[in-house]
Amino acid sequence: MIEFWIKNVGGTKKTKSRKLILLVAITSLPFLIGSYAYAATAPDPPTGLSAIAIYPTVVSLSWSPPQHNGSSAITGYKLEWKTPTTNYIDHTLINPGNVTKYNQTGLTTGTTYIYRVSAVNAFYTSDPSPETSATPKSTSTPPKNIRPNPPTGLIATSNSATQINLSWNPPANNGGYPVSGYKIQYKIDSGSFANLTLNTGTTTSSYSHTGLSSSHTYTYQVFAINSAGTSNGSNTASAIPTQVATVPTSPTSLRATSASPTSISLSWTAPVNSGGSAILGYKIEYKIGTGTYAVLVANTGTSATSFMNTGLTTGTTYTYRVSGINSLGTGSPSNDASAVPAKTYSPAVTAMAVSPTEIDLSWIPPSETYGQLIMGYKIDQKFSSTGAFDTIVDNTGQTTSYAVRGLKTDKTYTFTVTALFSGGGESTPSPEVSATPTSTSKPPPVSAPPQQSPLLPDPPTGLNATIVSTTSVKLLWITPPNVGKPVITGYQIEFKIGSGTWSVLSSNAGTSTSYLHAGLEAGAYFYRVSSISSVGISTPSTTTSVVLVSNSTASPPPPPIIESSGGMVPVTNTDYSVRYTASGGKVLGINADQTTFSLNIQVTAKSNGTLSLDLPRELIDAKKADGSDDDFIVVTGNQILLKFTEAKGLTQRSLQIDIPAGTTEVTIYGTHVVPEFPISALVLVIAIIPVLFLSKKIVN
Repeated sequence: MIEFWIKNVGGTKKTKSRKLILLVAITSLPFLIGSYAYAATAPDPPTGLSAIAIYPTVVSLSWSPPQHNGSSAITGYKLEWKTPTTNYIDHTLINPGNVTKYNQTGLTTGTTYIYRVSAVNAFYTSDPSPETSATPKSTSTPPKNIRPNPPTGLIATSNSATQINLSWNPPANNGGYPVSGYKIQYKIDSGSFANLTLNTGTTTSSYSHTGLSSSHTYTYQVFAINSAGTSNGSNTASAIPTQVATVPTSPTSLRATSASPTSISLSWTAPVNSGGSAILGYKIEYKIGTGTYAVLVANTGTSATSFMNTGLTTGTTYTYRVSGINSLGTGSPSNDASAVPAKTYSPAVTAMAVSPTEIDLSWIPPSETYGQLIMGYKIDQKFSSTGAFDTIVDNTGQTTSYAVRGLKTDKTYTFTVTALFSGGGESTPSPEVSATPTSTSKPPPVSAPPQQSPLLPDPPTGLNATIVSTTSVKLLWITPPNVGKPVITGYQIEFKIGSGTWSVLSSNAGTSTSYLHAGLEAGAYFYRVSSISSVGISTPSTTTSVVLVSNSTASPPPPPIIESSGGMVPVTNTDYSVRYTASGGKVLGINADQTTFSLNIQVTAKSNGTLSLDLPRELIDAKKADGSDDDFIVVTGNQILLKFTEAKGLTQRSLQIDIPAGTTEVTIYGTHVVPEFPISALVLVIAIIPVLFLSKKIVN
């Protein structure tokens, strides 16, 4: 066995390392065909360590095996002991039969002994269990092998219309051997008791019973279990599931995505618990850079879980959080989500339920079209039973909105939109957006625009705001074409602070295309400009904004120029392609390495950025021995661990990886990559196949 270590290099912050284990298997080809590699890890610590003084010089120890053995059979245990004034002395117990008992003899009467135990498999030793202690006394005798006393103080509390929470006190006397779990029985109304669970398998003295009906009374009793048997029942406790009226819980999965060089699209998942009444809207807050939060929208007035924030400054970081609102008030905020308005490679979509059977989709076109015209848009719908998408509209034409009708009330629908280019290609699909038509869904109130003369001037374009000092902002804009209309005689300038209302800064600033706004205080300022002619005033320009802070001494530096890319990349030697977007660089190619269960991604990173990948589970996945999801390991070509976040779906796992400048290769390690054992590869195997295993044990 050859051990390698991957460590973070550079910087002073202490980081965690992962050990790489290279196992070399010498075998024959027929054996290889029927063999499968697996990643061995350290086992979990043993549980339930108990120490009982059974004679004046003997302590009896017992424990339970670890919940997970690290994909390798437990071969023994390391038992350590000490006194309060000494250090630990260890002794390894090699027990092929996994015996989990040991008697320590020759002890000093009246001395306290402290113990801990670790599990050992073929590769690793686990972390130690929690400590326990015992003090042999002159009166110490073996405990009576009897059942524990019953638990006491059982309480049943309604948590929601479908859940009751139970809590109780452990038995006052465990009968000499530790309690290993609890049996729980329940009955509905005046019926007979039935088993809810025969053994919880844990010493935790609480339990949640879910999937209940609010029209019935549920009654419970609890029994303690040790190695000698099961206790008598506790007191009984009853509750009726009821919805407790509260403010909503936090919205979840808030995502902020650049929708254009001046806008950001927000989407989130509605609160799991609405607090017992309908969601009336959402409060949206934002901050710029490292500033403090300000209210962007006090109440959206709709249950829609998406929002488009426009009129932003290109290259500036905006951070958001969202809170649900019901009739009782505003709940706690969601997770934070940040984005930078920049060039976009997919449509930015919002979805809104406008009736019990209709969802309206609207979107902003991608700003990067690779020199081609957008000929229309394709709409795909996600089917929850499979997680797959199916096209419901092949081409919407030039419109940037679409009404999806004939839907089921109270069912959640998820969509993506893809731009279709004149050259025959298409954009990256938009991020997923979802909405749920309900019996109360209706269009948001919209004020009808006033009837205007067709001879009104065109609005100015290219409005930009620049910080000149801590108290002043300079506005610049471009004169509109105004073809065939009366000459422009001036400009009206409006502004607002934060989420306030618009005020006229200058009713007519003349024909100059610049303006200095001075005497300001710290805060977020928003501006828009309208053209004036002899016919009247145009509609306002797009909105721009700046944030003044008290310690600003100069104009902020220009935003960095970040190279971006995106699309589909085929994986060499497979039938798969991977969808990606990258900021700060490009993806040059991807290949699968079956010997190390990894994907090797060739990149060029000219600046710090992120790489987002949608990885099909059939292509690469990471699974534990029990079939549950395990973590990927992501490293650079220099074997430096990279930070990443992940979203998991039924058919794919999406990674967003932080890529430092200068990176040329990124490797993602899992426990499965296809094809696992292609026949062509097996023919080339002679005698020795190196298989790279990645241990999931993280050490300080």
